[in-house]
Amino acid sequence: MDLITLGKNCIKEAIEILDKSSAEIVQFKGPTKNVQITADLAAEKTIINILKKSGFSFNIISEEGKPIKSGENPEIDVYIDPLDGSSYFLTGNKRLCCTALMFVKKEKVLASFVGDIVTGDIYYCDENFAYCNGQKISFSKNKKGERYFVASYAPKGKRIKEELPKLADLAQEKIMIINNSGPLEQAFVTTGQFDAVADLLPISLWDYCGSAIAEKAGAILTDIEGKPFHFRNIKQTAITARDEKIHKMLIEALK
Repeated sequence: MDLITLGKNCIKEAIEILDKSSAEIVQFKGPTKNVQITADLAAEKTIINILKKSGFSFNIISEEGKPIKSGENPEIDVYIDPLDGSSYFLTGNKRLCCTALMFVKKEKVLASFVGDIVTGDIYYCDENFAYCNGQKISFSKNKKGERYFVASYAPKGKRIKEELPKLADLAQEKIMIINNSGPLEQAFVTTGQFDAVADLLPISLWDYCGSAIAEKAGAILTDIEGKPFHFRNIKQTAITARDEKIHKMLIEALK
């Protein structure tokens, strides 16, 4: 089994589990009180079991728990977000929820996957190209119309106070903002559903599975200052943009 087959199997099984899982609160996590629900843990357990049985050696790094070493002398890190959008899932609004994972070796993305749990679509990339449901994505940078559709995220407590002014500055005449972002919105850049995703606060690498896919499709990926983005186990900001024009607009607005 290769990593692409393994990753798609993980995503397919996780989507099936999430379709059947209950949505009950387990705990609130961290300073922003992110919610962890039973569906998070069910999807995580499914993915980790598949990874452990694969025959590969991995360092498994999941949003939901402590790092796990699987196999002998693992050189590949697996970053897992079993359910992005738990708060939405809890209310029954699953449209922007997804499951995601990424294989990384020495800061090089070997493969990344994002599964849309409503449609069942699987976005993924290998070391060279991006795909959706097995079809190579032909990324067009020719934008129709003048307005750009951008996803960004700042709905909670401290984030609202610190980031809403930036979001207000972004909401210019030629930019429309949706106040949500995650791996699925990043993957949607490849199909033109979003023109860019701006992650203004430093977040963990499992949150950037969609950005890895978008970059392989031809999108621009940097931090919010325009500096190189690194696929290593640190928290980072990011802009994932379909073309140089919207990328420059966002960089200038966030200065």
